Amino acid sequence: MNIKKTVLFLLSCFFPFFAISQESNSSKSWSYKGYSGGMFVHTGYMQSKKFSVFDIKNNEIEMQIKGATFGLGGKMGVFLHRNFRVGAEGYFSTCKYNSGKYMNQLITEKGSCRIGWGGVTFDLLFPVKKFAPFMGVTIGGGSAKHLIFIERKHNNHVATPIVHFSNPLIIINPAIGAEFFATKRISLLLKLDYMFNVQQNKLPSLTNNTYPRGVRLYFGIHFYHKK
Repeated sequence: MNIKKTVLFLLSCFFPFFAISQESNSSKSWSYKGYSGGMFVHTGYMQSKKFSVFDIKNNEIEMQIKGATFGLGGKMGVFLHRNFRVGAEGYFSTCKYNSGKYMNQLITEKGSCRIGWGGVTFDLLFPVKKFAPFMGVTIGGGSAKHLIFIERKHNNHVATPIVHFSNPLIIINPAIGAEFFATKRISLLLKLDYMFNVQQNKLPSLTNNTYPRGVRLYFGIHFYHKK
């Protein structure tokens, strides 16, 4: 994502926030309205581009992250407007490597990619009775840590060299979702997001290719304390 696209994206995300600021009696509308927080589990489908690693004999192996991802995290926010929430969140997500490819033959390699990220969140809610659809964005950073085990038989024993590397992330993470209020203080939340690595085009091709992309589905409980 280049700078121009990033700026346009942010403008499109924050336009609704500026719109609600034009309400009448805005000085009364914008003030501390309470806080909310909760824990969430998530799953989804992740896929990276194909890239290469090397075994103990310097043989090139084509790899790819492809499959389900699972993770956990939490979020905390304060309401500065009855429909506007700002806060912070942090998550980790783990996905497995697909089978590798060596000399046009599929081989089974064990490995995983663990992504940890966090940042500042901005949410705009549209409450309708017990439901509150919302749209939001997280801006922050994190890292993607890769761990690959390459098994090779040597005479009567098996060698298992390890490939480990980590890549930094600068993220813009748009999301949409909805909350169902079981009570005034407790809601059940569903959310979908797609995380963009803003600096991916500035990184070496290997680093760019190893970044897994995909949609995540979150579910959790949100606790409220509003004025």
